[in-house]
Amino acid sequence: MTRRRLLVLLKPFDMYPGGGRGGKGAPSSTHAFSRFANPQIVHHLDNRRKVHQDAVKFCQNILRRKSVDWETMFRTGLSQPIRHFDLVVTVGGDGTLLQASHFIDDSIPVLGVNSDPTQLEEVQEFSNDFDATRSTGYLCAATVKNFEQVRLSPRTKEIQFVVFWK
Repeated sequence: MTRRRLLVLLKPFDMYPGGGRGGKGAPSSTHAFSRFANPQIVHHLDNRRKVHQDAVKFCQNILRRKSVDWETMFRTGLSQPIRHFDLVVTVGGDGTLLQASHFIDDSIPVLGVNSDPTQLEEVQEFSNDFDATRSTGYLCAATVKNFEQVRLSPRTKEIQFVVFWK
């Protein structure tokens, strides 16, 4: 049986600068955060970056244990139509999924993983200080909490919440 091929499409890590660890070309922490006077905002943005990175690592670790071939690409690297994959997994939010949709046709299903879901308690806590909303994820079918239980039906190409390819 042929192994399934997946493309894992990622929101860039350096979207939220943090301590100069954002990757090539990322501004230093001094420059990146100098425009923020509120340390709560700085902490919030750095936490968002860490949560996203952890979600990416989590999804990659799950895929390493499965009988699938997969490769990773940042969504900013998309310039040609996506072909020769059985599934595209986007890790980010609705923006990452929507960007992928511009490069695929209806023969390749897309599974959106919301890497940083909004936390209602956090939004309420900081509502007077700043907007603590995280990733929207209305179009994403999964989060790290249920990613391992998602499976693609081989016949109908529908996404089902059971066991990912064994």
